[in-house]
Amino acid sequence: MTTDFPLVSAPGKLFLIGEYAVLAGGTAVVAAVDRRVIGRFVPGAAPATPLVKHVVDAVRAHLLEAGETPPDGAPVLDSAALSTDAGKLGLGSSAAVAAAGVGAMLEAAGRNIEQDRDLVLGLADRAHRAAQGGRGSGADVAAAIHGGVIRCARIGDKFDVQPLGLPRDLEIVVFSTGTPSSTVDHLKALEAFAENDRGLYQLRLRGIGELALEIVSCWAAGDVKQIASLTRFTNNQLHALGVEIGMPIVTPPLAAAAKLAEELGGAAKPSGAGGGDVGVAFLTDRGAAETFRQRAPHIGLEILSIRTGASGLRREPSARERNHVER
Repeated sequence: MTTDFPLVSAPGKLFLIGEYAVLAGGTAVVAAVDRRVIGRFVPGAAPATPLVKHVVDAVRAHLLEAGETPPDGAPVLDSAALSTDAGKLGLGSSAAVAAAGVGAMLEAAGRNIEQDRDLVLGLADRAHRAAQGGRGSGADVAAAIHGGVIRCARIGDKFDVQPLGLPRDLEIVVFSTGTPSSTVDHLKALEAFAENDRGLYQLRLRGIGELALEIVSCWAAGDVKQIASLTRFTNNQLHALGVEIGMPIVTPPLAAAAKLAEELGGAAKPSGAGGGDVGVAFLTDRGAAETFRQRAPHIGLEILSIRTGASGLRREPSARERNHVER
């Protein structure tokens, strides 16, 4: 087994549609972004975080079950691109760490991570959920591994992942509220709400899920005006859910973003669990998108230079490979 282990990377993500609904078997649209976790396997290294320990345990268990010898060590990973000095941005850093960590471990064991994405997804999802106490949809992990823009639904322990792309005329603007938020805390509050009022919980998540399916249909048809209209309803549903679980999902900065986007003929909403972190604005033309970017700082938002549709988990070429010239 070589000791010159390859560098791997996995992208962060943006939930565009369907967060919360995907937790109850609904559909989400998730985009990989051009900010990545990078790392490689280091022989003899110890896991630096509980999440990385879960990654090591998941891959070791799989390799032992397959009759293979797991590599001795752990992946060392850098997720700085998915955060700022103020903290995490809400771009799925933990999911990208899980994906890159599993990828680094499997590459060290002689596996080709780009040829068996289902295996990588299963192991990374297992590690990620273990680190979150069994919570989460795994759609963020799926985006980190598959890349691009995907339609994703969870069916038991499996995933239905389909490439989707972006409507041609849809302008997406990504912004930060400047306030980090805990996904796990929101999921715990959601669980408590489900226990206290199962009927209302099911009604609310069903409503969000039905809107998500309508938006996906409009997405495929390229109907950007209807996407914006339905997204406004979705934002209202997310705000109501936040009130019901006792933890804000649509915070005042996110509400201000939604108001500005609506004035420009579009819509804005949280991306992910909400409560802060990042949001996405859907605008129906470039002029409206540029106006949103110009006005956003005046209402306390920071526009992020982020592109969607990035490639998924990959093995990075070595310096020798990058410098090689075919003759």
